Amino acid sequence: MKRLTNWYRSVVKAKNKSYEYEEVVVTLTDVKRAMLAWEQDMPEQMIRTQLLREDQSIDLYRLRRYLGGISNQKFYMSRFTYQIFEEQDKHIPRYLDMVQAAVDDYMDENTQLPVVNGTRNRQVHYDKLIQGHYLSELPNIPLYVTTEEFLLTHDSDWHQSYVN
Repeated sequence: MKRLTNWYRSVVKAKNKSYEYEEVVVTLTDVKRAMLAWEQDMPEQMIRTQLLREDQSIDLYRLRRYLGGISNQKFYMSRFTYQIFEEQDKHIPRYLDMVQAAVDDYMDENTQLPVVNGTRNRQVHYDKLIQGHYLSELPNIPLYVTTEEFLLTHDSDWHQSYVN
């Protein structure tokens, strides 16, 4: 009986021991791949926004097995567009989500896109959104409406990737 108890304790102890991951340095591409792999491994009702913290940073600890370790870096993601950014660009996802909601509301009530007239890259016209009370804060970066479901991007050359 004593032998069985010791064996049971060793099994429980081994099961409760957490696997130790080493610290890793990851790239933006590594994080994107890890998120896709995580999403593919999860049931359909699990979406990548569940990896976001309140400040829109990605919980990299939950991606540790896909990243090959634990990273102390921070990456941020837009809840609406799923675009991922490094620490130095952490302000962009907040603006993307704020303006995306404003553009969606504007489109619900108007037949035109709220873009600056004559721009090939469809830059969002913040004045139209502010005048219509869709937006209460002026972003400090330009954003652009893509042709893909009218999602926003911060990349002014977005149209080149669709053209080429």
